[in-house]
Amino acid sequence: MASSQFVDTPGLRIHHRQAGSGGEPVLFLHGFPQTSYQWRHQMVVLSAAGYSCFAPDNRGFGGTDKPDVRISRGLLARDVVRYLDAMGIESAHVVAHDWGGIIAAKVVADHPERVRSMALLDTLLTTWPPRAVHGWWFKAEGLPEEFFAHHHRAFIEVMFGGRPPTDLPAAPASPWGAAGSSPGIPAESRGRPAWIDDEALDHYRDAFADPAAWAAAIQYYRYGLPFHLVSEAADGTESFRLLTERQVGEMWLNPGGLSAHPDHALEHDVGPEDRTASFDGPALWLYGTPPPRPPRVDAPVRAERAPAPPTPFVAQFARIFPQVRSQGLVAGHFLAEEVPDQVNEALLAHLAAATKAGARGGGRS
Repeated sequence: MASSQFVDTPGLRIHHRQAGSGGEPVLFLHGFPQTSYQWRHQMVVLSAAGYSCFAPDNRGFGGTDKPDVRISRGLLARDVVRYLDAMGIESAHVVAHDWGGIIAAKVVADHPERVRSMALLDTLLTTWPPRAVHGWWFKAEGLPEEFFAHHHRAFIEVMFGGRPPTDLPAAPASPWGAAGSSPGIPAESRGRPAWIDDEALDHYRDAFADPAAWAAAIQYYRYGLPFHLVSEAADGTESFRLLTERQVGEMWLNPGGLSAHPDHALEHDVGPEDRTASFDGPALWLYGTPPPRPPRVDAPVRAERAPAPPTPFVAQFARIFPQVRSQGLVAGHFLAEEVPDQVNEALLAHLAAATKAGARGGGRS
């Protein structure tokens, strides 16, 4: 079982979980609105397999400090590096979900020498998907503040506890109400999922009951994800136009709805300075796919192997991780908790291959 500890880094006291010792280090980075607790199933299995597992709470979440400072991807990546330094870890295999993947992509861009391999669980790198409408909502100043002040408990119960979103405000007040369009949230009651027990639901409710955690979440999305519109010239060169938070928020408040705004379907990138970053070591992308669609197993993401040109969202993975392999799992967004056995199996195979590649002299570029 993982232990719960604290470690001091420059300017930030970090709460983390640790399991196993003496083996190759594996660093777990959690997503929103979770904490390091989301990795409980993986840490048990991977530590039993001989790996040393480390899972910090991101700044602003769980037991980690919640300073009122402006969030950026660079700051979050530095938090990771400072955590590794504090733990005496030169480099680690990284396993990242959701926001953890955004942070991991920045670590690879700015500190590639600290990464041995990468496993990405239902996340993105720098290209924001149009269907994730909450990315626009968070930038509509006042709406997230009002929503979380009144509905933080119900929000967690909708996300994890099977509670129907019928009593949450609909768009534009939030993307999670019955009439909202945020993916993965059905309007009808479906009961609590089997993968969330009382302990897990209580943990997430308690962790997100802190107003400082709401403020951090808003900071992450409003300022940590600067939306840029991407344009490509005939010769293939790209250009980027930064949108202000107000401009993005106005898209959400478009009288005809976000989907009717002419810029909504265009490619939005949150880190254009990192689009040319490249990590040539082993990488795995696990994504959720609903039944009855069969998952693709160990399928390459490379454009030249795809039956059709990939979307910008799919293309980002092979652009930054040329050796990436993908695997679809029949699950929703919270893969590590929904289908832990399948995730553990995939991670163990990935880590074994990455260790073998490292022994042969392969790895980071």
